Amino acid sequence: MELIEKLAEIDEEIEEHFLNEEFDLSADVLKAAIRRNVLSRKFVPVFMGSAYKNKGIQPMLDGVIDYLPNPTEVTNSGVDISKPDEHTKVDFEINEKKPFVGLAFKLEEN
Repeated sequence: MELIEKLAEIDEEIEEHFLNEEFDLSADVLKAAIRRNVLSRKFVPVFMGSAYKNKGIQPMLDGVIDYLPNPTEVTNSGVDISKPDEHTKVDFEINEKKPFVGLAFKLEEN
């Protein structure tokens, strides 16, 4: 119920169901609403779990697949460091024939 209420605040389709007191929504309708609002940066799903015995790993990965954009749905960009005085923005395209570009990071907590 709380999920539907929060989605109703930002999504017109869910708002219509909420105002008509239709709270028995299918998982597909809720997933579509969550995805729409994640892509428009109005909603952020949060997953909790533990890597211990893989508790919570699969639901988190399912959420990545269900809600986050795939690489063809976003424009990735970077800065051309070959010209240090100019901060030229470069948009990357998905092309197997061009050199690989990736971003790697590691978070560490002490």
